[in-house]
Amino acid sequence: MSHSVKIYDTCIGCTQCVRACPTDVLEMIPWDGCKAKQIASAPRTEDCVGYKRCESAYPTDFLSVRVYLWHETTRSMESRFALFLECSRLFLCAYGKKM
Repeated sequence: MSHSVKIYDTCIGCTQCVRACPTDVLEMIPWDGCKAKQIASAPRTEDCVGYKRCESAYPTDFLSVRVYLWHETTRSMESRFALFLECSRLFLCAYGKKM
């Protein structure tokens, strides 16, 4: 079961998330967009076990890493598909077509 890991642009390159991860999902890569000249990267998301320790490891008030657990991702995709179907139905009805 794989989880999705999102690194936001609020990352300050502090390495706290990398050190907090028990399964080495995260690593630091070079990046010129912050003072630390590095940013977190998640090349091994298949190893994520969903502890979310990386989320709470940051010294700032801004969330820089978010772990989306498999069931959260699935639920999100299902709700997006339902919204797509509803929008399609409304569009077709507006133009006189029936679904």
